[in-house]
Amino acid sequence: MKRRTVRITPLGYIVLIIIVLVMVVSIYFIVWSMRNTSGEQPDGNLNSNSVQAPTPTPSLAPVGAATTAPTMSATTPPTNAPVSTTNVTPKQDDTPEPSVKTPTAAQVAAAVDGTLNASGVVLRAGPAPTYSILGKYSSGTQLKVYEVSGDYYYVRVVKENLVGYVAAKFVDKAGLLPGENATPTPKAIAGTIPGTVSASKLALRSVPSTEDNTPIGEVVKGDSVLIFFKTGDFYYIQVVSTGVKCYAAAKYITASTTVPTGTPVP
Repeated sequence: MKRRTVRITPLGYIVLIIIVLVMVVSIYFIVWSMRNTSGEQPDGNLNSNSVQAPTPTPSLAPVGAATTAPTMSATTPPTNAPVSTTNVTPKQDDTPEPSVKTPTAAQVAAAVDGTLNASGVVLRAGPAPTYSILGKYSSGTQLKVYEVSGDYYYVRVVKENLVGYVAAKFVDKAGLLPGENATPTPKAIAGTIPGTVSASKLALRSVPSTEDNTPIGEVVKGDSVLIFFKTGDFYYIQVVSTGVKCYAAAKYITASTTVPTGTPVP
């Protein structure tokens, strides 16, 4: 009987080598797995010496254990520190304004009649522009003038019986106050006409009318005046001896020349 021979090709050798390598690697992994498995302890064997005790985890210290937080006594409420008032300078507005004084009997007896020569003049509580305003008045308002205080007159508003201070430049007086020097004779004012009083007595008025108009003073025969203009039957004049500006009946004043007409001062 003839023996049959098997001839392996080069490709067959390669396949055979690969199969052998796979088998060797497989056997190696099986042996390695068995060795590791034999060295392990079964789960739950707490008595084995190979089982390491778990490392204790340090517990967190309770809040406030290391440092004690400050506590506030329930019976002692917090108090606010007192505000120091040392060296506190009061404001100027904090100073109370003094009340307007009352004229004395001697001042009332020696009072001089006066009138305002401008509109919008304010009556103040004191002789300075920083004092409060008591009222505001128009030209022709009649006053009783009691004394001079700097640039102000201490007066009483006749129609309201209210006392206070008015800037002297807005007041025309019909005479001099006790101790007050006579006003120097003013120089001739440009545009005015010199005149002389021809009546024995001539009333001075705040408006060019005799109806419901109390005279604010008077001049006598021979007194010199400066005439500004004529309106109706009156001259608007300035008395030379006192400086008072007012109205007076034109027929009792002799003018040095023709007087022009004009509009009354408001």
